[in-house]
Amino acid sequence: MTKDNLAGVIVLYNPDSSTVTNIATFINFLSHLYVVDNSPMPDTVLIDAITSISANISYHPFGENLGIARALNQGCSLAARDGYKWILTMDQDSYFESSAFFNQVFNNDYPDTAIIAASYNTIHFKPRPSAYTGLLEVDYVITSGNMLNITAWQMLNGFIDELFIDEVDNEFCIRARNKGFKILVTSNVHLLHKLGEGITVKHFLTRNTFVLSKHPPLRVYYVVRNNLYMWRKFRFSNFGFVANRVRNIVALVSKVVLYFPDKKVYFRYIGMAIKDSLKGKYGKFSN
Repeated sequence: MTKDNLAGVIVLYNPDSSTVTNIATFINFLSHLYVVDNSPMPDTVLIDAITSISANISYHPFGENLGIARALNQGCSLAARDGYKWILTMDQDSYFESSAFFNQVFNNDYPDTAIIAASYNTIHFKPRPSAYTGLLEVDYVITSGNMLNITAWQMLNGFIDELFIDEVDNEFCIRARNKGFKILVTSNVHLLHKLGEGITVKHFLTRNTFVLSKHPPLRVYYVVRNNLYMWRKFRFSNFGFVANRVRNIVALVSKVVLYFPDKKVYFRYIGMAIKDSLKGKYGKFSN
């Protein structure tokens, strides 16, 4: 892998000025960056600031929110059309701590590898730095901070558009591993990633304060609905993953019960998620 055969895609949805700074942390390591915009009403001033960062940036608006999966597929399609072998997939609120990820990955070959990912750091998840400097094989990675093999993406027919946002990454990783591809990750932290809104709450027993990740009700709808999708799809072939997703939903519901002030709103969205999943209704939420 080299800069010459690496493109990038960043997915926007109502971004703010921090996106410009975030792009600056990786644009110099790419031959081209495709900016795919899900914003219903793009901020033209901000888009001008983004595209002026480099001549190697092209802007591709949808004019509506079609979801992370569709946007990633669009970026991958453009990269395949333009002859790139790999594509870096990024969220608008992620950025690299340094050039270490690229320095580590460049100038090596990765046979049978679908994804090479940067380990990440958030206010809710802080992996320990490791003395090991190589790449580790893992089962799942998030989509932000990934170098994705375009050939693997083509063989797997891309990401599942119907999932819209949550579980897009896990679903793709499972299919990639089922096809014999490896998923590799750096052993040290190179990506800073935002994962939900951090709110300070008091533990329901000890009353000690701690920071809790909180998503808005609509995002919780997608979490619940798509977790149920994953349960059904992989309940026989990947029981360990499904058990993990069950724990994920139990933990989410517990957080709502114990710490969220607007419980009724959240449970209304959770109810709609269950209903839509049972009906096989996926894609963008509609009430």
